[in-house]
Amino acid sequence: MINSIKVLVILGATLALGTTQSFDDTEIHGYHFHTYFFQTDDANINEAKSFREAIQAQINAGPMKNCRLNRFNEGPVGPHPIGSYETCCNKTSISEAMSWFMLNHGNLTILLHPLTRWEMVDHTDRVMFFGDSHKIKLSALNEDLEDHLDLCLPLLEEDTGDGGSISISPVPFLYSLVILFSVKIISLL
Repeated sequence: MINSIKVLVILGATLALGTTQSFDDTEIHGYHFHTYFFQTDDANINEAKSFREAIQAQINAGPMKNCRLNRFNEGPVGPHPIGSYETCCNKTSISEAMSWFMLNHGNLTILLHPLTRWEMVDHTDRVMFFGDSHKIKLSALNEDLEDHLDLCLPLLEEDTGDGGSISISPVPFLYSLVILFSVKIISLL
């Protein structure tokens, strides 16, 4: 009799959860891997710089070709409580990037979060750490980014004409193409 009651309770709870649970269909546009280091610890800074070079090598070699490295912050910036830099990967690179960061972060902490329009939730409910976790400054975040999303497009190389090249962000480049084609179409009308 007691076993029957237990089965009924478990079955009832399962049905209740199954009928009330909803799933989030928010679009993930990419991911940020924030590499943390202690800016007052020379050995940790050197490890972070070496790790950054290894990340760039992975980007250049192709496994993380749809990622880009952003600036090196020598101290707290935005919500990040210590020195950091960001590797931004679009959603096509998450498997390779996550595997590589998970296996290679060493003594460094990596904060990983998705990029949706919901910045606060991305940095709280949807965050994971490789290594020690750190409290972030939530007051530096927005609830809703609306249309101001980072799509994590890789940097493009542009020939300077003198044998060198520079990296340019694809977003202004793409906007320039849209404007150029719009002007061309209007001139044809």
